Amino acid sequence: QIMNGSFDPLRLVNTYGAFGTVEETREELIIEAASDYSGPWREYEFKVKPGSVKRHPRFISPYHYRLDWLMWIAALGRGIERNPWLYTFLQKLLLQDPGVIKLIEKDPFEGTDEKPVYIRVTKYKYTFGKFGEKDYWKREQSGRFFPKQ
Repeated sequence: QIMNGSFDPLRLVNTYGAFGTVEETREELIIEAASDYSGPWREYEFKVKPGSVKRHPRFISPYHYRLDWLMWIAALGRGIERNPWLYTFLQKLLLQDPGVIKLIEKDPFEGTDEKPVYIRVTKYKYTFGKFGEKDYWKREQSGRFFPKQ
């Protein structure tokens, strides 16, 4: 892990990491649901993973938000078929399962009379916004993850 090698002389942490570099762009999955297929589609907000372009990046150490991390790992793959846990997660979001809702930052249906009926997952490419701009992120849609079109 070359990027962490500067820590070695301090003997405070080890330099092991699953990824040797951090890229300037990242793929992210955005989950949206609607009570009517024609919309409006409402976005679920996670605790730490990028979502809204207006929300600043989170500092999360030392706690590891596994669901947010799994969503990022799923985005690196080719489809939902390689992430069978995601089917169950989406189903539980549609059912508004309290145990699953606690794992996310914001349920877009909370406080409304509407219930989610339709759900979709879209893949976006995220990059950092420029310093001083009002948006922390820039995102560009890169395809539908689920259901496939």
